[in-house]
Amino acid sequence: MAYCNHVRDGRGEKRTGFVSSGSLVTTSTPSRDAKAALADASYQRTLDGGLLLRWSTEKDTEGLARLCAEAFRDEEADPPNAYFGHWAEDLMSGRHPLTGPGDFALVEDTATGEIVACAVLMRQTWEYDGIALPVGRPEAVATKMAYRNRGLIRAIFELLHARCDARGDLVTGITGIYYYYRQFGYEYALDLGGSHRIAMNAIPPLAADATEPYTLRAATLDDLPRVMALYDRDRARALVSAVIDEPTWRWMIAGMHPETDENWLTQLILDGVQRVVGYVLTARARYGNMFTIRGLVVDEGVAMTAVLPSVLRALAAQAPNLRAPHPRTQPVTMLSLGLGRAHPAYDALPPSAPVLALPPYAWYVRVADLPAFVAHIAPALERRLVGSIVEGYTGEVKLSFYRGGLRLAFAAGRLATAEAWAPSAWDAGNAAFPPLVFLQLLFGHHSLAALQAIYPDIWVNDGVRPLLETLFPTRLSWVLPLD
Repeated sequence: MAYCNHVRDGRGEKRTGFVSSGSLVTTSTPSRDAKAALADASYQRTLDGGLLLRWSTEKDTEGLARLCAEAFRDEEADPPNAYFGHWAEDLMSGRHPLTGPGDFALVEDTATGEIVACAVLMRQTWEYDGIALPVGRPEAVATKMAYRNRGLIRAIFELLHARCDARGDLVTGITGIYYYYRQFGYEYALDLGGSHRIAMNAIPPLAADATEPYTLRAATLDDLPRVMALYDRDRARALVSAVIDEPTWRWMIAGMHPETDENWLTQLILDGVQRVVGYVLTARARYGNMFTIRGLVVDEGVAMTAVLPSVLRALAAQAPNLRAPHPRTQPVTMLSLGLGRAHPAYDALPPSAPVLALPPYAWYVRVADLPAFVAHIAPALERRLVGSIVEGYTGEVKLSFYRGGLRLAFAAGRLATAEAWAPSAWDAGNAAFPPLVFLQLLFGHHSLAALQAIYPDIWVNDGVRPLLETLFPTRLSWVLPLD
């Protein structure tokens, strides 16, 4: 299949994925019973060339760590990525809150006993407009160089998707390199990252006779209630966000291997009397010439313009001492506020400082059962109708995806039916979208008008346009990847 890299592109974001692909392993859509078999921990299948597809056990920890450390390098001459190897060990430890030692799908070379390809399936919960969604998240997708172009990752994803279906995941999301996961039914549908960068020498210095009004300290387990409340305030601005429960926060603060760069460091913002007024989440390591901020929030009634200069100065002082796993990491000169497409901190940056604004990349999203997903978020859709120009809507809308479709029926503003539907020669429906593009509208990533400006094969009857624009407005999302 493909050799996997741990790439940070020009935006400073991680890309997990492949530099090449192949399709020698062919698959077809399995039945429900076949999917259940694929998802079972005991499942095994022999592939060509003496290869074995199966689920992991505790005994695979060392082999998976070795494969990931080898695969996730930026260049062939680089040493094994020990940081990534330690993360694989964490994922297999039995202590990780989102995955366990049986959650890797892998390919073993039976002649050598070596693990030559793998991917893990993590368990997460997102919220869509306040509605909880069970989510499967593939990660640590890797193949040894000598085994690429054999379709091994395609076979692995067949197992991952079967397990997602078996446990009732409504969404599968992955942060991957360009294009690749489109081959497996994914569409770019949520913002990932987005940043404003400021040079450290442009951060306003503290006046010579002044005391720093705000300081930082590392969060501890005793701070968890406060941290969790701040995080929920931080993500309240987002249509879609990641739910982080207490075990996961405990893991990130005190459970992870100290020599991995996944997730983030959590620091509390303190005022002059040591009262907590916010938090800042930062990368655990730095790449290129940047130190990245991944989350920042202050309490209601606290001015971001007052807090931000102190936070920037404190982080600029920390940056030179941060671990730098990459063998060619440059001296740090920039702070990257990677807080999404829009954030109050962007508006609070020094107006005279030159700032480089970079747009977001995107999450890949897969929705295997679209009618079930739409039925699940029905309360959110119904709330959007209240007070709108289509309040109390009664009727149906048929959405064609050309090779299938979706029928929605409403009664007095309530969603009565969400079901699969197929266009025919005499019934093309009320609107049409190329396959998977509807996910961009569903997740608020782009408006209907914006999508029509991009895709000539989107059409909408005038009679249902107000309904679709009301049901699916553009909304910002902020989904932190939980590793």
